[in-house]
Amino acid sequence: MTNSHTCSGQVVAFFAFDLGYEISLEGVQALIASTPLQPISRKKRTPTYLQYSNPPQVLILGEIGPLETRTGQITATLFDFGAVSIGYRWPLEETPMSKMPVLSQHLHSLDLEAHAKLQAESLIEKLSSAITRPHLAPLIEDYYIFVLDRIQPSLSSHELLEQYRASIAQVLRFEDQPLSTTQREEALQEQVSYYEDDLAIMDWNAALIYDRDYSDTISVLELLNIELLEARYIDARLDRVIDDYEGLVKRRPLLPIPLRTPYQSVINNLAELRIESALLSERVDNSLKLIGDLYLARVHTAAGRRFYLQDWQTSISRKLDIIEDLYRLLTDRVNTAQGQALELVVILLILIEIILAVVREWH
Repeated sequence: MTNSHTCSGQVVAFFAFDLGYEISLEGVQALIASTPLQPISRKKRTPTYLQYSNPPQVLILGEIGPLETRTGQITATLFDFGAVSIGYRWPLEETPMSKMPVLSQHLHSLDLEAHAKLQAESLIEKLSSAITRPHLAPLIEDYYIFVLDRIQPSLSSHELLEQYRASIAQVLRFEDQPLSTTQREEALQEQVSYYEDDLAIMDWNAALIYDRDYSDTISVLELLNIELLEARYIDARLDRVIDDYEGLVKRRPLLPIPLRTPYQSVINNLAELRIESALLSERVDNSLKLIGDLYLARVHTAAGRRFYLQDWQTSISRKLDIIEDLYRLLTDRVNTAQGQALELVVILLILIEIILAVVREWH
């Protein structure tokens, strides 16, 4: 019977924030007690080069009230490209599988986003000297993970899906009623397994991991949540700049006045934005190397599809092209106006020379 199974593991909630342009992880270590995030393991034969390029720092922030009956722990994972992931973790012990949908609804009902934002604001104050251009961006990305590291009596991943398919879909969507067949299959669409007794299912706002070796999978999903946040952050920033500067294109061409460069600050801002956006995107992408058709790479790819990361990256690329067009157009306008101004100066000098010559002839 499906009601006879119990599970142990943990429940995890991540909230991603952008704290500034860059975080000095060495500076963080000097200001507050922290530890580097552990390297990716080789438990699933992961090659040694699949590691963090600059391991993020993990801070222990204290405890959070109980989920059901167990008190949780709060952590902050700081990344050098200016992001932080506020994490909440509660242990699961001998929880009936049939109660998991109720547990997910309880988790979703907690006001964790507001609590996490307070944690991020506190970190900016404490670590401002280690952050370049500190500023808490208004965007927040949340993601929830339900980890089952043991089920009693034991089940294979196939048996787990066969017996608890409807319940797992409810857990991933935080629903109190069984989903329709269509919605259920959509929620369970992205699945990755390595052995017969492990399974990772990634939906757009939550994942379920059935695995005793789950820590690396959690780290990959946490980073993906950060990637989504930074993609949204870059996209929103590009939107604002395009809205601010596209009106300049519709203005009448500049009068050819010598030494006049009214667009220079705008041109400089556009050039700086293009470089910063490209660098941020590159640093986020390179923060964890997952190359080849390996387990964690497959997890990353499957979850990335659920997060629509490719769509965000396409949108960013398109808007960077618009920024480049604006930059080129305004630069051409300035160059044209300056060229015309130079021509006018030359003409005026010639006229003055002619006038002076005529005056000398008269005298």
